Amino acid sequence: MTLAGIALMIGGALIARLIPRWRLELLWVGSLIALFGLQQENGLWGAALPAFTLLLVIGVWVIIQKRPTPEDRLHLGLIIGIGGALTVLSLILSGQPPAETLMVLPAAGLVVLGGLNVGALIRDLPHPEADSARKRFALLGIVGIIGLLAILKLPTLQGAVNSLVQADGADRLIGWVGFSYIAFRLMHVLLDYRIGRVTTASLRDFTLYSLFFPAIPAGPIARLEQFHKELQRELPTKSLASDEVLQGLVRIGIGLLKKFVLADTLALIALTPNTAAHSSSTAILWLMVYAYALQLFFDFSGYVDIAIGIGRIAGITLPENFKAPYFQRNLTQFWNQWHITLSTWFRLYFFMPFSRVLMSTPLKSQRALVILLAQVATMILIGLWHGAALNFVLWGTWHGVGLWAHKQISDRLRGWDGFVSNRPRLGQLITVGSVIATFHFVAVGWVFFALPNLDLIGRTLAGLIGR
Repeated sequence: MTLAGIALMIGGALIARLIPRWRLELLWVGSLIALFGLQQENGLWGAALPAFTLLLVIGVWVIIQKRPTPEDRLHLGLIIGIGGALTVLSLILSGQPPAETLMVLPAAGLVVLGGLNVGALIRDLPHPEADSARKRFALLGIVGIIGLLAILKLPTLQGAVNSLVQADGADRLIGWVGFSYIAFRLMHVLLDYRIGRVTTASLRDFTLYSLFFPAIPAGPIARLEQFHKELQRELPTKSLASDEVLQGLVRIGIGLLKKFVLADTLALIALTPNTAAHSSSTAILWLMVYAYALQLFFDFSGYVDIAIGIGRIAGITLPENFKAPYFQRNLTQFWNQWHITLSTWFRLYFFMPFSRVLMSTPLKSQRALVILLAQVATMILIGLWHGAALNFVLWGTWHGVGLWAHKQISDRLRGWDGFVSNRPRLGQLITVGSVIATFHFVAVGWVFFALPNLDLIGRTLAGLIGR
């Protein structure tokens, strides 16, 4: 995300705030434009990926919305019109031949019409049958989105896709900007729908939730019910003079400082495959590990600060994603404060259901093993979400085993709570020691995250202990 892009987003949020009557419509149109504008691919992919994202969002909405209103039909027409115009513009700007440009639109139109016809057929079924059909389509949608994420993360699958469309660079990963975060929002809605817990929303509100422009590149992953409440919130009359706008600008300033000053400066000395390969000093290795740990925090949390700040200006409060994670006393607390919306998503939709499944097997008599398997599997999935490579599997395993070990130790030391609480100084020493130990456990784990080569990981870990 560039400074120019951030400036455009701030400008769009301010314009929407200045016109309260049309605020949500302007934010909605701005999100559609940003979906195409943020896409970094050129040529056919640069137009096809955002266009397909729009079709996917409409498809999910058709599944969860039982009866579209006239306003929904109007917005559907606008989405098709605006999306079609942006698709054509993207193809023209990328130098595609006019014939290829025009061929995309009928195909996209047929997909939209097909989806709407399926939705209409479902609505005409008797209620129990319609409900069952919708849930089957929701499951199909979840499987399809997971398949798309697998294609994004696996170079071999992307190579096959690139070869099919005769795209250049068949051995590279496709840069589908923001899709991972959009996918998790859509899967959250479909998973909640299957258990009868989803909040219905108009097509405009659902599209705005899925594609809200500050949150496209790097989150956070809001929940539909929370976001929908924000859309219904009344704003103060003097919009630009409100504390909310000032808070948003301050938050953006903090995010810019973190991302473009602190993170970029730390990147000069942070751990990378190149710096790790050419360093033989234990002290320098630790310095690079510390720099990398801080760089990741300032980079990730910096952009989230910017997104939250732009959301505040637009009158929408996005969820917090980082709350002093490196000052937490244990690994469980760290993951409660690091990438909060992502870890919460995996806890709700994978860890808890997977644990329940394991508890329904003969393993239920071995509760510690069930927790270990669920923790490790969850953290490996989070690792694979960052990239389908063995180093991310190792990173996930490191954290999964660490979380399990912390639970086992804390369960056995509960009897010490009363003893420590009556000795404040001892408690303070334990707190400081726990924070330091937790930070170093996480920091060492970033070695797996930063280095793709297993031999280099082994040499770096050995170097950290002076070997």
